[in-house]
Amino acid sequence: MVVMFKERGRDLALRCTELVRAGNEFPTVWATVLKNNPLVNGIPQSQYEGDRPVLVIRLFTGERLVFDGEAKKFTVR
Repeated sequence: MVVMFKERGRDLALRCTELVRAGNEFPTVWATVLKNNPLVNGIPQSQYEGDRPVLVIRLFTGERLVFDGEAKKFTVR
């Protein structure tokens, strides 16, 4: 069975980045956009990339949505 997603990880990252840069905190973005999104596969995990703390959310596509709170940006890796 093949599952098709209307939204791509990159689209989701852009939408979430826009929300954070508009003044929304991560918990709000999680609750309103990410928590019930069909791409999201699990809960955020805290990690470090270099010396920066980030939140990593696994996606069903095999990608990871990474939130850098200092940069106020979501990226897909």
